[in-house]
Amino acid sequence: MRRGGLWVWGVGRPLLRLVVRTYIVQTEMSPVDTATTLHALRAAAANAERFLARALEPFGVTAGQYELLQAIEAIEASGGGCSELGRRVAAPGPDITRMIDRLLAAGLVARHRNENDRRVVHAVLTEKGRALLAEAAPVVRKAEQTIFGGLAGDQQDTLAELLGGVQRTLDR
Repeated sequence: MRRGGLWVWGVGRPLLRLVVRTYIVQTEMSPVDTATTLHALRAAAANAERFLARALEPFGVTAGQYELLQAIEAIEASGGGCSELGRRVAAPGPDITRMIDRLLAAGLVARHRNENDRRVVHAVLTEKGRALLAEAAPVVRKAEQTIFGGLAGDQQDTLAELLGGVQRTLDR
């Protein structure tokens, strides 16, 4: 969903256990309550991811690739590199590189070296990539409306705020 712009990718079990233990200590919440909340978060994220993936199938991209295309579009003007993309899509650098490789092979992005620092590589959208974003946008909006259809607008705002708080805690 773009309201909060927050998607969490690839959170591993050891990290989840650490988060649960830390949250229990900080909030004095019982382990059962925390585990239930964490399970609900993971299940909802997985279901939303699958739903969005099905919606994007006709376009030949995954939900992660679509989000990366959006991030590339957002930072093109500022010239951010792979590390900035990784922060925007909450994915490690090697994952970003692999996704960019696939998008490059599909003709959706191109790579350009930074003129001032040749070690820095920038991804930019091709016309094909821009067209895909434009064509897929209404489909993604409809999928987001379906995913969040059971929540009123203020509940969606609250959810985005709460997930933002979780993300800020994990970013420390």
